[in-house]
Amino acid sequence: MDDYLALLHRVDAWYRRVQRAHPDKVTCTRGCRECCLGLFDITLADRALLRAGLATLDPATRRDIEERSDALLAQLRQWFPDLGDTLAGMTDDGIDEVSEWLGPVECPALGRENECRLYAHRPLTCRLHGVPVVDRRGEAMHEEGCRKCRLTAAEAPRMDCDRLCRAEGAILERRFGRRGDTPLLIPQALASRGR
Repeated sequence: MDDYLALLHRVDAWYRRVQRAHPDKVTCTRGCRECCLGLFDITLADRALLRAGLATLDPATRRDIEERSDALLAQLRQWFPDLGDTLAGMTDDGIDEVSEWLGPVECPALGRENECRLYAHRPLTCRLHGVPVVDRRGEAMHEEGCRKCRLTAAEAPRMDCDRLCRAEGAILERRFGRRGDTPLLIPQALASRGR
């Protein structure tokens, strides 16, 4: 897991550079939940990271996160009864449909003060969310940030997204083999049955 953590630390450093370069436009702070609304697909490495973080929490907080995750999955399974513990076998359009079905629901890791209770263990997608992400070639991977971010894609510092994807893919393949590209939703990773 050290190789994945090193990759996440590099992404965190990039994000901090974006914030330092544009403090008036990137106003992310603890308790701002704009990027924590909706269901996002993550990787098996992210699930392992989230589960490790969950194990460090006090039992009441852990139970709250698991119960909120279970409730979101129960809602989804009313419309998608075949939804399992991952999104394996689903097309990109199918994943998008499931991810968007409940609208802007709160991430189950959010606490009462809109803080991420698993911040140090948050997935890669959470670390990239909130600002425009533009590849070194100038291609916008995420055209815009959250509603509070006033940074435009034209102003956003470039990221080597190809290198990031290759590094993540290599880590996933080493750790999970052929299952490495299996996506899942954050509630699937945090559900009580996800242990």
